[in-house]
Amino acid sequence: MLNHVLAFPAMSPSSEEQAARRRAAPWLLLLLPLLLAAPALAEYPDWASVADVKVIEVVTRDADGDLRKTKVWFVLVDDVAYLRTSRSRWLENLRRDPALVLRIEGREYEARVEEIPGDEIVEQVDRATREKYGWQEGAIHIFRMRKPDILRLSPPAP
Repeated sequence: MLNHVLAFPAMSPSSEEQAARRRAAPWLLLLLPLLLAAPALAEYPDWASVADVKVIEVVTRDADGDLRKTKVWFVLVDDVAYLRTSRSRWLENLRRDPALVLRIEGREYEARVEEIPGDEIVEQVDRATREKYGWQEGAIHIFRMRKPDILRLSPPAP
């Protein structure tokens, strides 16, 4: 059996090409982490440290797989975070898959929701919302057509 070795003539870059590569190298090194890094998710939020944040973003997945980003209010009741909605697309998404991403002050957190039924929790969340959002809550409450759906946030499933 014969072994064939293919040889190619050595091709060295011109001095201009070498100089261009040397100039580009530092920039590439600076950009490399940004190009390779995926945004890292932070641990589940410490709700006490973000309790005064007014608006957070909830990221869910529509039935067709597209991401849905929705800005929402949240409140704490007994140090547990709750969301309130009514007949929303993102609620439909969470009923299908309770996993979500929360964006709070530039950080992303994985979480889950559980829908909590009952008038008592609605009253507690409404009271906390009035305390946190004041007149804005009153203005929105006027237009409420039905009892809201209450979602309790928790850390993601292991």
